Amino acid sequence: MRVTVERSELLKSLGHVHRVVERRNTIPILANVLIRADRGTLGLKATDLDLEVIETIAAEANPGGATTVPAHMFYDIVRKLPEGAQVALEASGDRAVLAIRAGRSRFTLQTLPESDFPDLAAGEIPTDSPSRQPTSNA
Repeated sequence: MRVTVERSELLKSLGHVHRVVERRNTIPILANVLIRADRGTLGLKATDLDLEVIETIAAEANPGGATTVPAHMFYDIVRKLPEGAQVALEASGDRAVLAIRAGRSRFTLQTLPESDFPDLAAGEIPTDSPSRQPTSNA
């Protein structure tokens, strides 16, 4: 995965997404944000298993791919990058790291596989309540 995105767009989306991630987690993958690059977009997703936040922003992605990185650490790095910087994210399948570059800044974050990230299936919530019919007191 190789992605280039403008810092302010990434920071804005990360600002929304990272808030759902709790600082202390007993499940390591819940401390991470899922990053998915595909066809000119970058998707960010985080969850605490009760709430899921998804953001999508425009980005140059070639080739696409997905990985997860520690949400708060990623947010702190992007927040401290220079204003107006183009942020390059690069992850390779053989190494479990995400390289972050902007100007002269270089960072490497440990990743967890995308397959470990929980998928909260969206859909209809079934209800078991019978339909209520008005009753008469005759």
